[in-house]
Amino acid sequence: MASTGKKRIKILEAKYFGLLIGIMILLLTIGVSEYTSIINNMEIKILDVHFRLKNTFLNETIQEGVSFVEHNPDISPDILIVGIDFKTLTKFGKWPFPRYTHSYLINTLSRISNPNERERALFMDIFFVEPDSKAIDDAILIDSIKSSGRVFLETILDEVPPAADTAKELFTRQNVLYDNYGEILNIIGDWESMISFPGIQAPLQPYASATRGYGHANYLKDSDEIYRRQPLIGKFAELIKEIKLDDLNEDFIIEKNNFQRLAWIDKDDISHNIEYPLDYTIIEKLKSEMLVEAPLKTVDNNNDGTPDESYHIVRLYKDNFLPAITLALALEYFNKELSDIEVSLGKYIFIPHPQYFNTETGLWGPYQLTTKEPVYNDEGAIIEEGEYQVLNDIKIPIDENGAMLVNFMGRPSFATAGKRQTFPVRSYSGYASNPPGEDPSKWPKTRALGNKIVMVGAFARGVADDQKPTPFGLMYGVEIHANALNTILMSNFITNVPYIIDILILVLMVMVISFISSRLSTIWAFFITIIVEIALFIVSTMIFDSNALLINFSAPALATFLSLIAIIVYRIMTEEKDKKRIRHMFGTYVNPKVVDQLLENPPELGGLDKEITVLFSDIRGFTRTSEGLSPQDLVKYINKYLTAMTEVIDEDQGTLDKYVGDEIMAFWGAPMEQKDHALRACKSAVRQMEALRNFNKTMPAERQIDIGIGLNSGIMTVANVGSTKRMNYTLMGDNVNLGARLEGTNKVYRTNIIISENTYGLVKDQIIARELDNIRVKGKNKPVLIYELIDFVGNDGKSTEPITVK
Repeated sequence: MASTGKKRIKILEAKYFGLLIGIMILLLTIGVSEYTSIINNMEIKILDVHFRLKNTFLNETIQEGVSFVEHNPDISPDILIVGIDFKTLTKFGKWPFPRYTHSYLINTLSRISNPNERERALFMDIFFVEPDSKAIDDAILIDSIKSSGRVFLETILDEVPPAADTAKELFTRQNVLYDNYGEILNIIGDWESMISFPGIQAPLQPYASATRGYGHANYLKDSDEIYRRQPLIGKFAELIKEIKLDDLNEDFIIEKNNFQRLAWIDKDDISHNIEYPLDYTIIEKLKSEMLVEAPLKTVDNNNDGTPDESYHIVRLYKDNFLPAITLALALEYFNKELSDIEVSLGKYIFIPHPQYFNTETGLWGPYQLTTKEPVYNDEGAIIEEGEYQVLNDIKIPIDENGAMLVNFMGRPSFATAGKRQTFPVRSYSGYASNPPGEDPSKWPKTRALGNKIVMVGAFARGVADDQKPTPFGLMYGVEIHANALNTILMSNFITNVPYIIDILILVLMVMVISFISSRLSTIWAFFITIIVEIALFIVSTMIFDSNALLINFSAPALATFLSLIAIIVYRIMTEEKDKKRIRHMFGTYVNPKVVDQLLENPPELGGLDKEITVLFSDIRGFTRTSEGLSPQDLVKYINKYLTAMTEVIDEDQGTLDKYVGDEIMAFWGAPMEQKDHALRACKSAVRQMEALRNFNKTMPAERQIDIGIGLNSGIMTVANVGSTKRMNYTLMGDNVNLGARLEGTNKVYRTNIIISENTYGLVKDQIIARELDNIRVKGKNKPVLIYELIDFVGNDGKSTEPITVK
């Protein structure tokens, strides 16, 4: 759109610049996503919504207290939670129970006459880090654990290093677990930068010696304090020794192949790894950093209360890599050892050739997942075979800290039978109340636990501080473990779609919304944006529910919304400026109603050829009329006349081009499109004559005037013309000149209004006119047929009255 100064650059027009705004917001969004945690923090909340929208189960109440529950095929049937619930507390008293009580439960599960019907593993989500007050109780429980041969215990990784007087004992306990069950050694990637835990709480040595396996029970909180990830690989940083910074030199040797590393701790208690191998540059840089950021260690050698020396220290650590308890249980289920797996940090944990134990044959075979459940008839016979998928290997996606995103299967379970249970939960008391004796002949053949992983833990408030916030609210720790274990067993891992797909969705949505927002009305753009974002959310939720694939919703949703807002703001700013420009440009010579329409549909103000009707009018003999008037009276007189004529032009929605003394130039058909421009111009000319009669009635005889009006229609150039400081919206072309010539021709034919044959042809059925002559005007070779306009159809006839000037 042209301006009163200079024309706006085309790229700055909203419909083009809106796309540039979209590109800028697109780049900004990618930058924010890559270099800040804002998008990631939003995405974890979207993930929670995906979780809650899952169809975990179909629960239909058949009668009071009885429900039909359709099994979720994404939940392993081999996971069983044994909860220490209120029923258990009622049976055995307050927590903690005497330790021999746990032997009852272990013996109940281990004393089954058919070994194929035994549980695959029994996980006790209970700490045994301190001796019982009665040593005999520990002895009884340890003996049961040994006899079972399938009990897994947990270790806790601490963020705080142990006290000096307990460190050796705790490390020794953990070493017993390493010796019996092993640790993870096949690690690829930046293991030095993993989250480190300098402290550890392992089971007592006799328990560690008796257990079948172990794993750490730690989870990682996200920024919103919600637990969604479990580090399947936990790094325990064992402090080997402290070294004075000044004693560090280029010849200092560490065993990186044995996972040793050097680190220092700053004043905020944050650990920093030291680059290795050492050289002069690294050491000098280290000294300068520690001088500013590291605390000094002070030593009182003679115990007199006064420090004898102070220095900075560097720590030598040996990192040990522990499996999470869920990974250890999964490996047991797959008949695999820790030495079988490969860990690639930031990528995967690779489990080759997982196996499955067949309780009917007692043999191990390839591990397979049920993709379609078999169909049974009323007698229990299979009428339609199930479909299965053999897994030759399993790749667990992990991040740089070895953490897996847990695919939560549903809301927290209730311990009470008949209530909602995502995983089956049975009462601890049901297994521990009446254990079988030592006589194998009296042991049952089965307890319906064949090849199941039994997970024992707190399932009542007050038993332990073991409820943690999850995407589904507070959940007992043992059920969080069940969800993590199920994620592995069902190979139902949450993964992100390829990065390129996220980028393509982001680009497509932003550019589409930018295109729409810069061209459609604000209301339409807003509703389309909302619809597009809702559609993306629905599609991403469906894909997550069916394939556990995460499409980044936050980035495109945020970017499209910001694009919409930014473009709307830009449009408001530029369009408001344009409206002011239009008001300034047309407000003094166009009807206010026309101006309002122009604001709704701004015209093109550059050079434009259009069919237009132009009107010229001039006072006859004005020099004689003005004689005897003072300059002030002359101005008042002419202003009164021009006001009367201009009001008529405005009423017919004409555009006032200019005043030249007592001459008026106006036109119809621009800037606003008017298909009846010729008729409007003719009506305005007739009404100007009526207005002139009324004007003359207010004047003395010597001040009464007569006017001539010329009208022509045709293609004319309409444009903003002038200098960069002052411009005028006006007409140019031969057809304009003809209109001016016709106004002067009235003097020859003693008429008031003459119209050209062009104008007559457009309105001949709507006006009253008489043919005057064929004339040749200056600048035209071809004669022009002219008509006197007398009136228009439907007028009251006042225009036929002659103008009398005395």
